[in-house]
Amino acid sequence: MLFWNESKKILFQPVVIGFVVFCILLNGTFTLLAYNDYQFDRNINSVNIFTDFQADNIAQDYIQKYDVTGKKADNIIKKYEKLQKVIDQKAEKGDALAFYFGTQTPYVHSTLFGLIFMIIIAEVCLIGLFLGIFSTTFEKISGTESVVYASNIGRKIIWKKLNAVWIGTLLTSVVVVGMSLTIFFLQFDFSGVWSDYVSSGFNYAVGEFGKPFITWNSLTVVQYLWATIALTIGLAICFALIGFTAGIFVRNSYAAFLISVIILCGLFVVKYLFPIGSTVRAMLGMTPVWLWKTSREWFTDGGADIIWKYYETIGLSASFLSLSLLILIGAKVFAKKEIL
Repeated sequence: MLFWNESKKILFQPVVIGFVVFCILLNGTFTLLAYNDYQFDRNINSVNIFTDFQADNIAQDYIQKYDVTGKKADNIIKKYEKLQKVIDQKAEKGDALAFYFGTQTPYVHSTLFGLIFMIIIAEVCLIGLFLGIFSTTFEKISGTESVVYASNIGRKIIWKKLNAVWIGTLLTSVVVVGMSLTIFFLQFDFSGVWSDYVSSGFNYAVGEFGKPFITWNSLTVVQYLWATIALTIGLAICFALIGFTAGIFVRNSYAAFLISVIILCGLFVVKYLFPIGSTVRAMLGMTPVWLWKTSREWFTDGGADIIWKYYETIGLSASFLSLSLLILIGAKVFAKKEIL
């Protein structure tokens, strides 16, 4: 009963419902604007580009491009030494021979995973952040703190709120992602490519023309899509926990939002203070805001900034762990805090 009441407080707010509808309409508009006649010639055959492909060439290109030296260069080289084994497996398996969308593959792939998903991720993360902040500050806004927190369950209601926030974020994310992708796939016909590998010889890394699109595992289009959806929802819940944490400590919705934005912007900017290939820069690249920024590189070798395999999974897991600890601390502080 309490969980349901807490869920209604945040999910049935007109601003939440309105923003969800707005996001779906916005994504539909971007899909319609991005759509063009992506017809392709099926008589063109793909080539197994991974045969005799040397991952070290990518490493050396990055090192020369960004003038990386010393330990930082070694970090980049080590990553591509590990990737070489993956490339050899792809060559043997024939991932590159997948047709995907032929010569139109880079366009269609980047439209979905480089444009539409980046917009969707930003939207669901904002929704999650709002739900987290609004849930923890609702009583403060409505002036019912002294009544609610004097009840039998008292301050422990914070855990009901936490469940309402992450489940609410999950549900709203599913709606936004589901409706947005439905519109997208009504425009772009993927029916014949689901079983093709995303590391097709026709595909290349988004934003890096000429560099193959290399995933750490042999993923088909449908597998890559589901993995991206899962990480998208996970990141949205992560942002919800950020808002929830800020709300516990600050107890003022505007201040909590401002602090959250300042921290996220700070993490975004401070990364540029460290050199490419450095461990600190790579670690900052795994923070929530940078996981959004590099979403088109998820499950791949990524760029020169990324020096670890599965950086997106490691980063999201580390964020969940850190935020969980902060919430535990915040709950203890809140339990002893005097309500004015």
